[in-house]
Amino acid sequence: MDRPIPARELLLQARRRYLGWTLGAGALLALFLIVPGWVTPTLPRAQLRTALVERGAIDAALTASGLVLPEHEYVVTSPGPSRVLQTLHQPGDTVAAGEPILSLDQGEARLLVERLERQVALKDNERAQARVDLSNRLSELAGQAAIKKLELASLTFQAERDGKLVAAGVISGDAARKSTSDLERCRIECELLTTATRNAERSLEIRMRALDLEHDILVRERRDAEHTLHQGSAASVRGGVLTWVLSGEGVAVARGDELARVADLSTFKVEATISDVHAAQIRAGQPVMVRIGEHSLPGTVAKVHPKVDNGIVRLEVALQQPDHPLLRPNLRVDVDIVSERREGTLTVRRGSVLDIDGGHALFQVRGHVAVRRSVRLGLTNLQRTEILEGLEAGDEVILSDMSDYAHNKEIRIR
Repeated sequence: MDRPIPARELLLQARRRYLGWTLGAGALLALFLIVPGWVTPTLPRAQLRTALVERGAIDAALTASGLVLPEHEYVVTSPGPSRVLQTLHQPGDTVAAGEPILSLDQGEARLLVERLERQVALKDNERAQARVDLSNRLSELAGQAAIKKLELASLTFQAERDGKLVAAGVISGDAARKSTSDLERCRIECELLTTATRNAERSLEIRMRALDLEHDILVRERRDAEHTLHQGSAASVRGGVLTWVLSGEGVAVARGDELARVADLSTFKVEATISDVHAAQIRAGQPVMVRIGEHSLPGTVAKVHPKVDNGIVRLEVALQQPDHPLLRPNLRVDVDIVSERREGTLTVRRGSVLDIDGGHALFQVRGHVAVRRSVRLGLTNLQRTEILEGLEAGDEVILSDMSDYAHNKEIRIR
């Protein structure tokens, strides 16, 4: 059987319901205040790297691998066939101009000089003998010509006399004709002797010219052999640092063989290599930045080698400061070749760019909020990125890595 509820219990139940409603409302209010913190994350400004969008120039660069080499390197070659007797210097040694690097065996060079001296002497004797022989021949022809001139004069007198006697009827006409024939024969013989003398003089001139030429060739060969003999030790024409030397005493070398290399380490150049995929974008005269650690040295492409080896293009870079103190032989460097340049465009320091839905985005700082902005990018190099759309000059963007917040449209900054 039901009985009435006491008034005190009813009051307690009412108080419990009121307390439940109060706690529920408080929980809803707390949830309302906390959830926005979960939806919109907050980052301290001190942890963020930012930069301003600026208007200016930007370069697109191709990066190549470079090697610092001496700008001038001299090759010491063998002056002639010889053999290495002694190595006087090792790679890394500093040598002065004319200082011996290798000692060479000059026995064969000495024999060559002696043989050429004998040949020159024999050629001198041959020239003298030819001069005497041809002189005798000219003297003989001159004597024959003189005798023939006397004979011509006698026959001329006889022919004139016989002509007078025939006119006087003293002798017959046959005798006169014979005298005339003898005179004509003697005149022809005189002309032949004159021609023979002229030909002999011309022959003497040609023969002596040939002998003089052969003599000069032998004298020049002897001079070269003497010069080779005097170069008993291979030496560099310029001072510098020895970068390579032929090793092994007793090694036989031929004329022109490379014996050593001497580098002038006061100035340098850079030899770079890059994939042939970029060959069409590289040409002589392009500006270049050579990066050595945190430092960059400007230069230009001096030469592009036309030959491609295993998909690699080689080029030489001339530096504006070839004597910079940071340059060292065989130092590995990075070479940035400027392939394109744009003026008056929007750029920002290179930082973290978000890839979203096939596009790019950056967080722009607006007071205490960072807003995600979709952007279209252009040229990019190691320092800056071109902004084609989405931002304006003076906008502040976050460069720090924001990949963890790529799904957020806004981020609070405290």
